Amino acid sequence: MSVERLEVTSADIARIAGVQPTAVSNWRRRYEDFPGPVGGTDRSPRFDLTEVEAWLRRQGKATAVPAAQRLWQAFDAVRGEMAPEDALALVGLLLLHQWRNPGTRLPAARDAVAGLLEQAEHEFLSDRATGAGVTDLVARLPDAELGPRQLALLGEAERTAAEDGPEETFRLLCERFLDEGPRAGFTATRPELADLMVHLAGEQATGTVLDPACGSGTILLAAAARGPRRLQGQEIQPSLARLAALRLAFRRAGDGSSRRTSFDVHTGDFLRRSAYRPGRADAVICYPPFAERNWGHEELAHDPDWIYGQPPRAESELAWVQRALAHAAPGAPVVMMLPPGVAFRPSGRRIRTALLRHGALRAVISLPTGFAAHYALALQIWVLRRPAEGEAVPEHLLLIDSAHEYGPGETVDGQRVCARIAELWTEYTASPESFTERPGVARAVRLIDLLDGEADLTPARHLPLPAQPDALAEQLKAVRADFERALHALNRAVPDALDLPEEAGGTVGAEEPEERRIVSLNDLIKRGTVHWRRPTSVAGRPSETDSGSGPGSGTGAGSATGDRARYLTAEDILLSRAASDTGPPPGDPLSNAPVRAGDVLIPVLAGRLAARVATEEDAGAYLTPGVHLVRTLEPELLDPWYLAGCLSGGSGGNHRLTGTSSSGSSSSRTDPRRIRIPLLPIERQRMYGAAFRRYAEFARILRTAHDLGQALARYSTDSIAAALTPAAGELSPTP
Repeated sequence: MSVERLEVTSADIARIAGVQPTAVSNWRRRYEDFPGPVGGTDRSPRFDLTEVEAWLRRQGKATAVPAAQRLWQAFDAVRGEMAPEDALALVGLLLLHQWRNPGTRLPAARDAVAGLLEQAEHEFLSDRATGAGVTDLVARLPDAELGPRQLALLGEAERTAAEDGPEETFRLLCERFLDEGPRAGFTATRPELADLMVHLAGEQATGTVLDPACGSGTILLAAAARGPRRLQGQEIQPSLARLAALRLAFRRAGDGSSRRTSFDVHTGDFLRRSAYRPGRADAVICYPPFAERNWGHEELAHDPDWIYGQPPRAESELAWVQRALAHAAPGAPVVMMLPPGVAFRPSGRRIRTALLRHGALRAVISLPTGFAAHYALALQIWVLRRPAEGEAVPEHLLLIDSAHEYGPGETVDGQRVCARIAELWTEYTASPESFTERPGVARAVRLIDLLDGEADLTPARHLPLPAQPDALAEQLKAVRADFERALHALNRAVPDALDLPEEAGGTVGAEEPEERRIVSLNDLIKRGTVHWRRPTSVAGRPSETDSGSGPGSGTGAGSATGDRARYLTAEDILLSRAASDTGPPPGDPLSNAPVRAGDVLIPVLAGRLAARVATEEDAGAYLTPGVHLVRTLEPELLDPWYLAGCLSGGSGGNHRLTGTSSSGSSSSRTDPRRIRIPLLPIERQRMYGAAFRRYAEFARILRTAHDLGQALARYSTDSIAAALTPAAGELSPTP
């Protein structure tokens, strides 16, 4: 067969040559003999791989491209003309045929290639081990026009198979595609998780195993390793269903055992129209889609499978749970990957309670965040069992939190996590009543303790953290030392009865009336003495729940760490603490410029009026929408500490002028422009300002001592409790 042209992008060339993409751009500008584009666009040109290879060899910059890499480039190039799953199916049909018929070569003529693929399809369907669903899938295979890129893909697949073997070539190509995650357009199950789910299903996974949301077939392949009698899959996307069928066909062709597994894969919506008869599967194992809104809530309202309750519209996962249980044989296991919300959402409480009361739910296992999917979500594995008639309801539910050992951002050892879960499950199934609790990790919880008003099955809620006496002792020692230092500083900072400057006569209001002119802050704004700003929005700033940093995460001076900026919240102002929130810098820095030292910061909502002068530590942070900023533009007319003290004072009727109550609460909405200020000579302002500053520092130290005292009491209590708590191995089983 003639060699068709393979095209690569600048990024591909960089990977081949082992350089940064900018180096390829430099080569294009510096070298006149660098190959010109043969396709693509001006912004994303594509080049002939053969020409690029020759140029790299002339420059001494690279060796020959490995066959597997050339195959991937050919596969990547064909994506623009057909679905990648269909391209994989094209390669799979060819390689499966060549594997079964050694010596078969790809012909040179295009029509002959089409004829060979038809022969490969017929041979694939003639295998008696495949079911009617596979026949329908192949019949629905889109007619692929065998253009230059498709022919190049098939040619590279044949050449790679000559080196690595047809089975290995197809397996590696599929794995590389599935590893792309979001770019592939779906989330593939990790192989180690698929193996774990099959293990949790137990010995019954050697009969008929059903995956009603089989995707590309990873779970079915894991089940195939156990030598089941039959594998059944259903997938709503035909292209993925075809890919699953081909992967299973390769697995069967390479199985040298005397009892080879038969299989069938259908395409269709499992919730609306199952391809299989209910109550027949020896095990059901699946990773269903999440948060589906159009799953058939209305049309399936009276479905007979909803024996545990009508699934609410927002609980598509509980519809999958019940449909899967209905397709399992009595006493058969059902293992499902589900999002964490299924365990605690109020809308699913009734169904969760019914599952527990009937003994259908046996274990809930939390996985580390991001381990089971490309997004940051701690998914769960639910182990269920269809109750058999006359079978006793178990007294316990196994709860496992495998995420306990991993902190945010830590690399998760997938094999270790799965092995640990499998070990705990094996121990529990051997004797649920004598299962040894692992504090913070695993516990057999009595069902009666779960059947409360919420039926919250989140493992972490029912797993007390393990006691660590040594760590608690170190924490207690450190907190005690900090508390003693804070008490010493507080003792030095305690002010006199009225710590006023002597120059002010030691009496509030000792100034002459003509020196105490009363003005509003709005008057000073109009005169240009101060600048007032309240940011109404911060584009791109995350909410408090997804900011990525907790309180106290400020990084000191400077507005950002990398692409993260610090934000001062209203609570930070009230508690006199450093910026506790982070997020992307504001989209419009002119309307929300960073804070400067000396700015006066005022919360919008507060139980009483409060103001704080920004320090050097605060400088560079941005303000959230809940904070006003007042900046002194004429420091010879107005002292910032004096202004902050006047704004924070409770006398003079300022509280009655600041604003109105918010929604009937005790918090007032502050409008600092209406606040009245005695405008004294600057020398007297600075004297009073120094006094205000001393009281503010006293309040800050007092709050720190209070917080440390609370922490000291808490750690002391924990240390005593830890001394009384037996080690995990000494715990007796829950009665």
